[in-house]
Amino acid sequence: MQIGYNDQMEPSKLTQYLCYQLYHARVLLHSLHYSAKEEEIHEFRVTLRRIRSLVKLFLVGSLPFPKPLKAAMQESNSIRELDVLIRSLSRSKYPKLYKYLFKLRKERVKTLFTPKYRDKTLALIDEYSHLLSHSNPDFLSEILIQKVLTHYQHCLDSYLALENDADSKTLHRLRIEFKDARYGFEFLEISDLHHCKEVIAHCKQLQNTLGAIQDTVNQIDLLKKIYQQYPLSETKELLQKQKKVLQKLKDTTRSELSSSI
Repeated sequence: MQIGYNDQMEPSKLTQYLCYQLYHARVLLHSLHYSAKEEEIHEFRVTLRRIRSLVKLFLVGSLPFPKPLKAAMQESNSIRELDVLIRSLSRSKYPKLYKYLFKLRKERVKTLFTPKYRDKTLALIDEYSHLLSHSNPDFLSEILIQKVLTHYQHCLDSYLALENDADSKTLHRLRIEFKDARYGFEFLEISDLHHCKEVIAHCKQLQNTLGAIQDTVNQIDLLKKIYQQYPLSETKELLQKQKKVLQKLKDTTRSELSSSI
């Protein structure tokens, strides 16, 4: 597939960036159909997430991210959660659980990444790419920069307004907001519109701190489901361990964030 633009207009930097990301997602989708390695699935999801973030920052009222494409990405959530859990496991300490999770992942990959899924998702990517290239959204550099800076300030204000006992869902929403800011700044940096490497690193730090909580919540939920389907002592042991880890993360998150802002 070639990246095309409206022949009557020079593509804006935002159009070029978004269409390239869509093209990259397209290439990754072909790879998933044949191998579905952890890093490929992660990169595919990150690429679509990056597009969604920029659309949210700049185009939410005019060219919203397609709901069917969002749904296609979310279908891979369970595989991603399995990958995170498998990577965190000691194979020697949890041999039976590791084997079961690996088998479960293989089954889910085979079920999801079918020719039908690939063709459907490719069509959605191509359709949105055509819409973007034809519309060619363009903004003054100052407006793009201001939109990202305003959103980033909103993230910081939201953090400062957090209650000490903020629940994991609230922290997860804030993590997503910082992720949107990070992808916005990365676009500004790579497009040579605004140099912001330090603030990108700051967003990553906050995103990772908040993400550790959500990853642990997801792992606990997943382990509960697995234990119901395949009750192993290894699973029960790990479940209790992760509950303690979650409590510790919640206890330390506020102090870590306070020292980083």
